[in-house]
Amino acid sequence: METHVMRDVAIVGSAVMPNAIYAQPDDDLLMRCVVNAARDAGVKKEEIRALISMTPRSHTTQQYQTQHVSSRLGLKVDMLCEFELSALGMCNALAHAANLIRTRDIPAVAIMGCSRESTVPTSEFFGSRTSRTSDASFIGPFGMTPMSWNALGAREMMADGEATEENFADVSVRLRRQAIDNPYAYFRKAVTREEVLASRMVSSPTRLLMVCPRTDGAGCVIVAREDIAKRAPDKAIVHVAQGMAHDGDNIIPERAGRSMWHIPAAGRAVVDAFERSGLEHGDIDVVEPWIPFAPLEVMVMRSMGFPGDYGTSMCVSPSGGPIARGYPLLATGFYNWHELVQQLRGTAGRRQKPDARFGMAVSETGNYNECVVDIFARFDGSTA
Repeated sequence: METHVMRDVAIVGSAVMPNAIYAQPDDDLLMRCVVNAARDAGVKKEEIRALISMTPRSHTTQQYQTQHVSSRLGLKVDMLCEFELSALGMCNALAHAANLIRTRDIPAVAIMGCSRESTVPTSEFFGSRTSRTSDASFIGPFGMTPMSWNALGAREMMADGEATEENFADVSVRLRRQAIDNPYAYFRKAVTREEVLASRMVSSPTRLLMVCPRTDGAGCVIVAREDIAKRAPDKAIVHVAQGMAHDGDNIIPERAGRSMWHIPAAGRAVVDAFERSGLEHGDIDVVEPWIPFAPLEVMVMRSMGFPGDYGTSMCVSPSGGPIARGYPLLATGFYNWHELVQQLRGTAGRRQKPDARFGMAVSETGNYNECVVDIFARFDGSTA
């Protein structure tokens, strides 16, 4: 099978902090991740010539973190930059790192991100940020949140006969079971379907145990040239392709006949990624989607064309995903990438999918109606 990879790009190092509640400031967590990722990659700090981060949240004490971290670590970089928009920001950062390597012959680029969700009450988070990122003049005043938008889609999916509340509960059961063997997960205890369905209703049909915990976390990946990847070919992970789409709606579908549970951007993004890579659904061994609410996983996987029994027939979120692993917003993608790196290296322990060759990270934003799909593969000796 012929694949068309993003030339000269491989993830050679990855590191994340366990999902937890931290007293340390963001920049301390970031520095630990950069150092550990560089050590994992076997690169010298002189080879890291660009540093990219996710734009810190407004409540973060240390702003312009790339400047601060590069100074404290003594990195002599040619470029510093930050990307906004959490899920999509990470994907844009990866594409930008690839472009820097191709056009400026930079040996290695470090991409980092941190979120300390514990520093902001949930009510404040939903009240300030969410109202400003949805429709500030229409939806915001009614107090709607991503959870309630998602719940509307889940109710419609149930009304259409496409899912049941038990199906949504089973997502949480599976994710909590898979997270037991993940040392970076916040929840490492199994739950039953009965426990999920008995938990407090948050936004019908979404119950408390179907919702992600807001945690603190940080991560870093080192992206490098082919010559660096060849130093440790068994550890390098090639970025095969990136697909992306936005369906033009924001939160509430405005076009007549548009479903609340079907996510067209997810379907278009995965088709884009497959067309760019020459792969198909059946080629993907591991999927790590960006899923903060259990019903959303069902919506996204179905919208991307995966089978209805994906939870038992496929390896989806072996890390436990945000629902069990934890949800530090600006760092979540690093945990998805870190799991795929471990799976494709064959070092995921009891979570390991045997002989995993291709992994997919799905960075979708639910009812924000945008999605990026990244496909990664084991290094075969060449990134071209």
